[in-house]
Amino acid sequence: MAETTEVTVKTPSRLHFGIIDMRGDLGRIYCSVGVAIDRPKVVLQARKADDIVVSGSRADRVRRYAETILKQSNAERGSRLKILADIPEHVGLGSGTQIALATGAALSRLFDLNLSIEEIAEKLDRGKRSAIGLNAFKMGGFVLDGGHNVKNPHGVPPLIFRSEVPEDWFFVVGIPSVGKRMSGTTETAAFEQVPKPGKELVSEVSRIVLVQMIPALLDRDIEAFGEAITLVNFKLGDSWATVQGGRFGYRETEAGIDFLMKEGAFGAGQSSWGPTFYGLVKGGNKARQMVDALCAHFKKSGGGQAFCTGVNNKGAEIALVSKASRG
Repeated sequence: MAETTEVTVKTPSRLHFGIIDMRGDLGRIYCSVGVAIDRPKVVLQARKADDIVVSGSRADRVRRYAETILKQSNAERGSRLKILADIPEHVGLGSGTQIALATGAALSRLFDLNLSIEEIAEKLDRGKRSAIGLNAFKMGGFVLDGGHNVKNPHGVPPLIFRSEVPEDWFFVVGIPSVGKRMSGTTETAAFEQVPKPGKELVSEVSRIVLVQMIPALLDRDIEAFGEAITLVNFKLGDSWATVQGGRFGYRETEAGIDFLMKEGAFGAGQSSWGPTFYGLVKGGNKARQMVDALCAHFKKSGGGQAFCTGVNNKGAEIALVSKASRG
């Protein structure tokens, strides 16, 4: 019988298009929509060891996650974990969920714990609002979740819709250099301060997602899909203006979105709290040309990094190394 001795997990990132319903008057809250992207990614390697030893970026956080998983699962051994690649923190790409799920999934496979992704998320306190990052990890593609039941807001929001995205649809992603970013307690406080949106806004955004965004994806109509993600992002951004200071969280983000739209992106917006922004284009050549243009824009406007990426339609990759156990 083979014994797993090493596990390597490679995760996607995610672009969060928006939280559709912050009202909760129909029994659900934080319904969200977004997409998994190929890069940047977390690459985490785990091997069996006597103690928990972690190296690489965010080592302290990975150690806490590993301790939680192994303690709650009554695992008697430790693990040597190494972060080989990482997603930038607090920029709107979902790095916290991906590093948590990568750690939990690696240890589950390494020690045959048989934990589902949902169980890992609950143990590590992920998916408290949106499940876009969890579903990006689990299956990739375009995802829409059903939010939390307001009477029992614990657990992971259910998946409502999921679809693959055409391989020739690319996102040009910009991460401008900015000062203080939204995270942790400041993010929690911001959610508490966001005014409850009116029924008209929630209804309009829901209709755009249901009647335009999803059908456009199924029809492979990039123009209509791009228009839909822009409309949703802009309308939700306007409703959060009192907390963000404007339609977007940073003037650099707003300038970047304007730039991508003028350069011919089919749609654009801010991912989560930002400062990351994105533009949708068709074809790798167009995407690379727009990245070059965005890099030039950043040189004139305070700096930042730009790259293009396809959609990840598979979710996280988990590779095992095994050896025959002694009988």
